Amino acid sequence: MPAEYGRKVAFTWDSSPIEGVREKSLTINGEPVNVTSDEDNGWQMLLDEDAETSVQIELSGVTKDTILRHAKLSGGASLQATATLTYTDGYEISGTFQLGAYSEGQPYNEAVTFTATLMSTGVVTGTEGP
Repeated sequence: MPAEYGRKVAFTWDSSPIEGVREKSLTINGEPVNVTSDEDNGWQMLLDEDAETSVQIELSGVTKDTILRHAKLSGGASLQATATLTYTDGYEISGTFQLGAYSEGQPYNEAVTFTATLMSTGVVTGTEGP
């Protein structure tokens, strides 16, 4: 994948872009299984497959719409939706995510900003573009 601008990586929540996003970060977590026993002489041994995999997306930016704030305040089913990151080469990371933490900053005489953390629930896929 060639280098690219972060601003050109698109984020959508429930097929809609969230206005004002400036930064996006992606973390793919894997929980290894430790199978170390006496015969390993103190050397850690891990299975070659993660026991549990999860994906986290963090967003921050200038608050230009209230989609995520409203989802967090409404709770229930509105906390989960399809989230997608689309890179300029067409590669997409997509799955069902739950809106975890949401916060806003309202500094005096400056733009209102937000941060949000989205946590995967179920399978997240990565697909090549056209």
